[in-house]
Amino acid sequence: MIEFATRALCACVLAFSGLAPVSARTVDRDDLYCAERGLGHWFYCSRPEPKPEDQEQDEAVPPAPPMSAEAALLAEAEAFQRRLDELRLMAAYAPTEERVREYQAMQWRAMEGAALFSDFWRRNVWSDPALDYSVRRPVAQYARSEWIDQRSMEMTADLAGLSERYGLFYFYRSDCPYCARFSPVLRYFADSHGVEVRAVSVDGGPSPEFPDARLDTGQFELLLGGREAVVPAVMLLNTETNTTHWVSFGAISGQELAQRIFVTMSREPGEDY
Repeated sequence: MIEFATRALCACVLAFSGLAPVSARTVDRDDLYCAERGLGHWFYCSRPEPKPEDQEQDEAVPPAPPMSAEAALLAEAEAFQRRLDELRLMAAYAPTEERVREYQAMQWRAMEGAALFSDFWRRNVWSDPALDYSVRRPVAQYARSEWIDQRSMEMTADLAGLSERYGLFYFYRSDCPYCARFSPVLRYFADSHGVEVRAVSVDGGPSPEFPDARLDTGQFELLLGGREAVVPAVMLLNTETNTTHWVSFGAISGQELAQRIFVTMSREPGEDY
């Protein structure tokens, strides 16, 4: 058997040795062999073609758009602030002469910027009345006096019709020394403007200025709406809309009470501030 196998192998070698040399195309794989079986590139039947240069350019990552001047300035300012905070922390946590000096130098730059900011701020206020609060509320003594006079006349005119639409609720305690001092102030204000006051005694005790006071049966706590129960307390009632507004807690002057009622009844939030 061994002799027969050896002779067969030799016969095969002699048979193939007479064939023509294998071409380069045959080395690359027989096209007919690949085409008939649909083997494709996975069996190396054909070489993959290189990508064109324009395709490589399309697949490349597009460059980032250039940063605007405002974005660059913001990034620079944020980096400056971060570095300033870092220097401060390092100098405070592990102080050395060099660390403290470096922080001082950078802090000085920040102070110079703040001084320039402040200077621009005041110059803008001087040159633009829309930015100058003193146009609405003068600070010069003579102008301030004139503003107060004009305001007083306006308040007097508006409060003259207070009794037509408004009334006051007054909550007090008979053992409260501040209530005892504030009750005459409220009585004078009510008489001067002809406004009705409904006094409510929280502890049931009397008040000489309001002899017809009623006993509190839970109204005060209900109207407080979770606020701290401080007396004396005054609430403004709009009788036309049946809406209420707290205007004072604690003892205040008659002028301050008039001011608060005037603002509450005749000015929208933000209009007179």
